[in-house]
Amino acid sequence: MNVSLDDYISAPGDDLGWSVPSDERFQWWSDRVVTTGLALYGRKLWETMSSHWPTADQQPGAAPAQIEFARRWRDMPKVLFS
Repeated sequence: MNVSLDDYISAPGDDLGWSVPSDERFQWWSDRVVTTGLALYGRKLWETMSSHWPTADQQPGAAPAQIEFARRWRDMPKVLFS
């Protein structure tokens, strides 16, 4: 559903804060991820995702959509390109 040439999009200083979606947009994204058969990651995006999502559903204050996405993300097959 999205891609960049190097599979990583950030502002200067590796800031990803610009990409935080609204709750509605995040739910939309999560609903589509459930049909993903395989996720492809570059090294930097993998480092970001794998440092957060494996335990995101266990964080205090996690929203229902985040809990759902964390479970989907863990179950999804992944390939890392470096």
